[in-house]
Amino acid sequence: MGMNLRRVVTGLVLLGFMLVAGLTPSRARAATESKVNAPVAVTTAAEKGELAKGDVVTSVQTTDTSGEPGVLSRAWHSGFVVFSTLLLLIGSSIACWVIIVTKWKEMSKINSSNEAFIKSFWESRSLNDLNSRLQEYQYSPSREVFRSGYAELARSNQMREQTSSNEIAIGAAMDNLNRTLQKAKILERKRLEVNLNWLAIIASVSPFVGLFGTVWGIMNSFEGIARSGSASLAAVAPGIAEALTSTAFGLAAAIPAVIGYNMFNGKLRFQMMSIDGFCADFLNIVERYLVTEKTKGAEKA
Repeated sequence: MGMNLRRVVTGLVLLGFMLVAGLTPSRARAATESKVNAPVAVTTAAEKGELAKGDVVTSVQTTDTSGEPGVLSRAWHSGFVVFSTLLLLIGSSIACWVIIVTKWKEMSKINSSNEAFIKSFWESRSLNDLNSRLQEYQYSPSREVFRSGYAELARSNQMREQTSSNEIAIGAAMDNLNRTLQKAKILERKRLEVNLNWLAIIASVSPFVGLFGTVWGIMNSFEGIARSGSASLAAVAPGIAEALTSTAFGLAAAIPAVIGYNMFNGKLRFQMMSIDGFCADFLNIVERYLVTEKTKGAEKA
């Protein structure tokens, strides 16, 4: 995941440069001055021949509203705190989508490789044969659990050879193997849960960050009302609209994070159920093998 984190950081840095380069106050002032200094079209009715001589009709061009400043531009001029809050929420949203896309690909790949390994597990002639071909299979939780279990089984065979009592050796071998499989399963769960905590953090924190930006923006709006002495809707609405933008951005970051977290938690539970079933099957096969070896030893004796 180091490459994915570098991509997130690179994307955030590029986004910051783009926003700052496109929303600097100097460019905003230049755009405003160009609108103020725009020529006013004045025509005389005499030139058009529509009215009597001496009558003058003045026509003023309609203001072009297509160049109105965007949400981020207004936030830039509303204050550093609100603008920083929006940048933080945009960065959180980008990170959320990067994690969702990366995790989706990873879980899909793991699911297919896990099913392929379990199929090979049942089709193999013996555990030794499967262990000799482990490198042929892609990473999967079941493969890693099998690797740990087989290594413990080899150590248990050495212990049985050095122990006089077969029953004690078999009981100890099964206990050790069970603990080894449980440990391997915990490690695989930890590996599958990588970056899910970030989705949980984004889902829980983003709405409150957006609310903080909203409260701060409304405070600035009321301060502006107090300075200007005007409480009309035209004076209050722009500031409140800019402040509420933070809440909208917070929800836009939190909603995908909540959906992604719950979706991947469901996939994680499915993978853990598959690993539990594989561990049970592996223990059954080993136990039958140990019991069979014990019976053969008793018959020879």
